[in-house]
Amino acid sequence: MNYYDTFILIADDSPVRRSKIPESNRKKQTIAEIEYELLKEKPGYYTQDELQFKVHMKHKEIPEVNRDEELVHFLEKSRACMRASALSKRLGWGIYFDSDGKAELVPVESKRYRDLQERNDIKRFKAMKSKK
Repeated sequence: MNYYDTFILIADDSPVRRSKIPESNRKKQTIAEIEYELLKEKPGYYTQDELQFKVHMKHKEIPEVNRDEELVHFLEKSRACMRASALSKRLGWGIYFDSDGKAELVPVESKRYRDLQERNDIKRFKAMKSKK
């Protein structure tokens, strides 16, 4: 399930008002760290499905030789959308998907965030709240 012409705003209960780079002291990168790294390296490159699969492969340390087989299993399973990402729930990053479904990060404190928030020609959704 990919988004097109859609902006995911930070969650209403986000604890930050300025974007934060995800970082942990874990040996293995967190999903948010991988998402951030990929979207910062290549803004406007990944669709939601492509990004989530790349994150899955990297997070689970699955070798590229198993890519095709893993993709079949990955697509068969249901998964949360990017509205559930820690980037937009807790770390202050909006996620904009253009007309081709390609994603880019938008810091909450930026003019671009405010501009996208006001646009009526795109869909806008809030990230999911951390607490009910």
